[in-house]
This record gives sequence, C-alpha cells and structure tokens, in this order.
Amino acid sequence: MKRGSIFNSAFKSILLLIVFSISIAAQTTIVKGKLLDVNGKPSKYALVGTISSIQNANGKDFVSCDANENYSITLKKPGVNFLLFSIPSHNPLKVPVLNDRNKKLTIDVTLAPYKYKNNFDDVGVAGSFNDFALSSPEKMTKQEDGTYTYEVKTDQKEISYQLCNIEINSRTINAPGSESFEPDSSGDYRSIMTVNNGAAKIVFDPSKLLIKDAESKVSVKGNSYDKKISEIYNEYTKVLDDASKKFQEYRDAKKSPMNFKYDRGTYFSDLLSRINKEKNERIKDLLKLLYVSFAYYHPVDYSFEKATAFYESIPPARQAWEVLPNSFNSYFNLIPQYKWNDLQDKFLKETKSNSVKFTILFGKLATAKFSGNVTELKKIHELVKKDFADAQEAQDLLKRFPVESKIKVGAEIPDFTVTSLDNKDEQFSKHSMLGKIYMIDFWATWCGPCVAEMDGLQKAYDKFKSKGFEILSLSMDKSTDDVAKFRKEKYPMPWMNAFLVNDWKNKIVKEFEVIGIPRPILVDANGKILAMEGDLRGGNLEKTLSKYFK
Repeated sequence: MKRGSIFNSAFKSILLLIVFSISIAAQTTIVKGKLLDVNGKPSKYALVGTISSIQNANGKDFVSCDANENYSITLKKPGVNFLLFSIPSHNPLKVPVLNDRNKKLTIDVTLAPYKYKNNFDDVGVAGSFNDFALSSPEKMTKQEDGTYTYEVKTDQKEISYQLCNIEINSRTINAPGSESFEPDSSGDYRSIMTVNNGAAKIVFDPSKLLIKDAESKVSVKGNSYDKKISEIYNEYTKVLDDASKKFQEYRDAKKSPMNFKYDRGTYFSDLLSRINKEKNERIKDLLKLLYVSFAYYHPVDYSFEKATAFYESIPPARQAWEVLPNSFNSYFNLIPQYKWNDLQDKFLKETKSNSVKFTILFGKLATAKFSGNVTELKKIHELVKKDFADAQEAQDLLKRFPVESKIKVGAEIPDFTVTSLDNKDEQFSKHSMLGKIYMIDFWATWCGPCVAEMDGLQKAYDKFKSKGFEILSLSMDKSTDDVAKFRKEKYPMPWMNAFLVNDWKNKIVKEFEVIGIPRPILVDANGKILAMEGDLRGGNLEKTLSKYFK
C-alpha cells in the first residue's frame, strides 16, 4: 500500500471516530406526553424535571405543561435518566428513561395523591417566616371545628410554607386549598399566602385533603425497551413499598426484626421463572437485580443462592445498575465481607451508575470517619476531588465527612434547640443545659443497637440522676407516634426527650456529625465534650460517668 493511501485511510478512521464521538455526545431523547392528577385532570402547577441520581432528591431543568396538559422535555445526558413528575397534593413519581440514541418517546402519567396519617396530633408548619426550619416547625393549634391554625406577623407581602407531620412517610407538603403553590425542587410544593396588614393566619383543614385510594399510572410508547424499564422499575417500587410496610408492622408488633420474613406468595418463584424464560439480556439483568433487591427482607419464597449468583453475574458496567442502583446494597445479605473491599473498588472504576458510586463513597467515608482513620479519609477526599469534581452529591459527602472533625473530646458542641416531647411549651438547648453534665443520645426505635443500650441507660440514669446527671434523647424516628408507643410499651425513658424532623437531613444531625446511631455524647457544664461513642456504651457508660460523679 502506498504511503499516501495509508495516510488517507488513517485520516478517514480518525474522522469517523470524531464524527461518532460527536454523535454520541449530542444524542438526545425527546419525551412528550400528558401529566394528570388522580382525577384525570390537568394542573397549572404540574411540572416534569430530571434528577441526577437516586440519592439526590432535588430535580432540575423543570418544564411546565401547556393548557392541554402536554409537556415536552429533552434529555441530553447519556445513559439512564430519571424523570420527576409532580403536582401539588400528589406523590411525585420517578420514571427511568434510557438516552442511548436520538429518539422520541411518549410517556403519559397520572399521579396518586399523598397518603396521610390516621390522626394529626402534632401538626407543624415551617416557611419563609422561620427560614423553613423543617427540623423544628412551629406547632399549629387545633380548633374546635377540627382545623389547625398558626398566625404569622411579618413585613413580607406574602409567605410560603409547608405542613409537617401529616403525611404518612413524614414528607413536608403543601396545604390543600392554598391561594397558589411553588415547587420546592424535590417534587413537593410550598403553599403561598398573601399577607394583609402585617399578619397572616395559616389554616390547615383536614377535610380538604385529597384522599383517594389509587396508584400512579405510567404509559410508555415509542420504544419497547424503555417501556419494559419503566414497568420493571414501577414493579420494584410497589413491591418494595409493600415489603417496607409489612416490615414496619412486624416491628410495631414488638417482634424481633431479625425474625422477619417477607411473604408475597409465589412472587419470587414466579420471578425466577420469568428470569429463566427471558431472552433479552438487558431485561434479564433488570429482572435479576429486581430479585436481588429484596434479600434484606428475607422473603419466604426466596433463594439466597440464586440471588448471590445473580448479583455476581452482572458486570459493574451493565446498564441494569443504573436503573436499580439500590440493589447494590444487597451485598449485606449476599456477599461475604472479605469480598466487599475489592468489589467496591471494582464498581468505583467500572460502573456507569453515579448512584452506585455515591453509595460506595458514602460507605467508605462513613467507615473511615467512624473508625477515626484519617489516612483513609484523606485518600478518599483526594479521590472525590479528582474524579468527581463536577458531581455535587460527591462534594456534599466531603462536607458531611470532613477530615478534621469538629465533634471530638474537648471541643465545644454546636448550638441547638429542640422541643420536649412531653411538654410542647418546653425547649432544650445548649444554653438551657449549661451548668449540667448530660448525655446527648441520638437514637431511634428502629435501631436494634439503640434499643439494646436502653437497659444500661436506665441503670446509669437511676444511679447518677441524684448527683445531677441528665440524658437528652434525640429521636430520629419517622414519627413521634413511634417514640410514644415505644416509651409506653417498652422503656419509659424518664429523662428529656425530643424528636428530630427529617432524620438524617436535620441540621442538628449534620452539625453533630451523626453518621450512625446510637451516637452518645457526654457534655460538661460548659458545653464541652467529655466523652463519646464507645466510652458511653454498654458497661463503659457507668465507668465513664463515675469519673465525673463522685
């Protein structure tokens, strides 16, 4: 071959590669459709956006529906995208869509309304008038007509707000029948109210709640694989919700979580049959991960041997991990611990799912932080800064798990204010606790190790309370009802108790660097930390307290 021919051939190859790369980078999926409420009607506040990962609840690039309830959104990020559909008073819905080439899809969605608690004993409100302090909302007063009210004095022309402690999953949501609404980017909405003469009276009327026993509906047209992805993801969320609900009911019945077995008839054996019959390799991967996802709930009709084989048979780079990234956590029940470190490193390098990567990084950072391994913390920080510089979720992890801890023996605790569970007019704060030696205990009724510490806490409290020892238990449960039931039926916890709204997202949780519970912290009379963690658990608690209470 002549030299010029070789050059021309090479040039053409490079040119084709460039064209192909540009084509891949520019690929778009245009999604159109209708978004309706549970009654099949449009909403002028309906929005469709995208979320960057399952861990990130905040949507972006939102588009509105037109007068005929139609929307159109263009996806440019290669791979699996998640669309977020939202309407006031309705549960937001996530739908996976694959952007693998230039194409058009039609996705019609009908949303289901929120599900509410059976009673509203602790209705709260947070808004622009208190910097949306969702972790410590203002308490609304119940009136004789069954409504709840809260009055605001403000110079603002209008206020925005959300209600707390009425939705069954502890979401903060808009009030029904509001003047107008604004989105909060997570798929929920804030209510808008006009202020007259410097005052506004917020009214929550339970009789106006949109209550209907219905499920969201999704119709995908234009691509059979996208339709199948949506169906499998929808199936996953429904079965997972059922498993979580039954697990919670089991725990509420005072039964050991270790003995729980999820019974869904022949669902899992039928799923095995579907996997065996499936010819499409990508769909087979999804069905395998669907099966794997429920290992934590110990289903009755289940093979852990099959689940393990499925888990290990799907390479990290496969698309299925992008659609069902939470199945990655099933290693707790499937993969031997000695395999775990190598598996994490492999997925960090090869998986295309940012959700899986962030899960791994979270686990590595939490483990290093909890064990005090500064060398490992620095190593992971450098990795994130280098490989995930553009990923906000990864950068947020570095803030949550800093190399240098502010919460350590000898350090002053952050400011905090919480409301007593026993007296809504009483608050506990860093300032109010000055002059006392007390233990802050982050805990939850669902936390087995927390409950296991209760006997020791009770004995220590009985032994040292006459000498001035106090305990402030801060619950990270989903509901104050869970705490009330626990204290009535198991341990009375006759010390100070408060509830942290939004659990892990709570400002106090973040500032006290809580990465796992129980998280006990002993504080001196000047607000400085005397002891932490292991020195305050089990038999060490009384030994440690004996140093300060002679």
